[in-house]
Amino acid sequence: MGVMSQSCAALLELSCEEANEATFAALAGGESAWRKRARANAYAGHQFGKWAGALGDGRCITVGTVLSDDFGAFEVQLKGAGKTAYSRHGDGRASLRSTLREFFASEAMAALGVRTTRALCVTATNDGVVRQTASNKTMLLPGGVLTRVVERCGALRFGTFEWPASRGDDDTTRALADYVIAYGALNEELESVGGNDSYGSFLCAVARRSGELVAKWQTIGFVHGVMNTDNASVLGLTIDYGPFGFMEAFDEQYSPNVDDDTGMYVYASQPSRMRWNVERLCDAFARIAPKNARRRALEAFDDAYEKTLYAEYSKKFGVEIRDSHTFDDIVGRFHRVLARGRFDFTTSHRALGPFATCVGARGESATAATLALEMFAHVRREEGVEDAFEPDNALASAVSDFGRTYAGALLRCADVDARERRVAQDASNPAIIPRAHALDAVARAACERDDWAPAQEFLAALSSPHRDFA
Repeated sequence: MGVMSQSCAALLELSCEEANEATFAALAGGESAWRKRARANAYAGHQFGKWAGALGDGRCITVGTVLSDDFGAFEVQLKGAGKTAYSRHGDGRASLRSTLREFFASEAMAALGVRTTRALCVTATNDGVVRQTASNKTMLLPGGVLTRVVERCGALRFGTFEWPASRGDDDTTRALADYVIAYGALNEELESVGGNDSYGSFLCAVARRSGELVAKWQTIGFVHGVMNTDNASVLGLTIDYGPFGFMEAFDEQYSPNVDDDTGMYVYASQPSRMRWNVERLCDAFARIAPKNARRRALEAFDDAYEKTLYAEYSKKFGVEIRDSHTFDDIVGRFHRVLARGRFDFTTSHRALGPFATCVGARGESATAATLALEMFAHVRREEGVEDAFEPDNALASAVSDFGRTYAGALLRCADVDARERRVAQDASNPAIIPRAHALDAVARAACERDDWAPAQEFLAALSSPHRDFA
């Protein structure tokens, strides 16, 4: 039993029945079916800010490439199917729970418009997976295999280039870059950055994709948890969903990674950490790219991050966020309210559309403070808090201040059609995300009761994230 994504199957131009048959054949065929032609990718990387040396896919096996007339080329990978040359002391297997988490995260991010690896299906196995608990006790967990689908070249990481560079093998570094450039996945970015040097332009293109990606993460409250250079795709895809999480109560220091003792990869640090990763990629090209390549790449990252952040928040708030001053005046003020009141990130942003509609209908800012208080009272109810919303003086003042400021910005946009603005806002502020408690509930049903109905229902909801569900 398992769960399958119809939208991912469509990328491969497969029906669900055909995808089921292909996945079963790959899993059931064993060594004779795919081992001889399968491969695992080698790479190195920096982990938690330190050079970790050679790494590689320890439990992800690429079994083939699918060429699609409409969507391009995709690598199909089995994650959790067994050992690879890079498994080291691991068994190459995966628990059913971990594969389900990555499946739902991948498909949710795709539906939210964030670049990501995709997940075709999760297949439960009859094999138990042995794992150690924090207290060093042994557990036998249900096993699972994720069929992951990655745009060709998307599985190449920053660490893929660090590996040959660390050994002084510049020819391989060049060949890898030439392969990505020839494939054409970065054509748009390469054209925008210009430049006569292909490797310097390549770095700028990767940096631009990376800046766009992390900006998208910030605007939906997604925290990756392990932003090492071996988890950064050169195509700017979200890859390797380990201890990921979507921020619920607003907290800039939120991290789902319990091992991140220093807070290196918390929500607030993600932009700077991705930028640091870009610097490490530039280091790998130090001998083959122009001296100014690092500067150009970092400028490309900063520009892409800022433009994407402002553009996304302009849609979410329904007003133009054009510079750092406007951002702090509206978005920053809003987030400070969320932090002070520990309001839910997703629910609060979703409430912006109704607030803007009310302000537009009344055509005045005098009642904005009252409307803002009503908005956050609604957010509290959506969070399941039944008690009346009674903010302290400091929070009430902050809410009122935000309401008046935001209403003023809305009323200055007199030429904007209110209905079109509301549609754009609701299409940018999701109503549903893969929350931790929902993921756990679905995983428990599948792992403990072999009940896959909740998984199918959850996938359907995540596939339409901007629609309210009763």
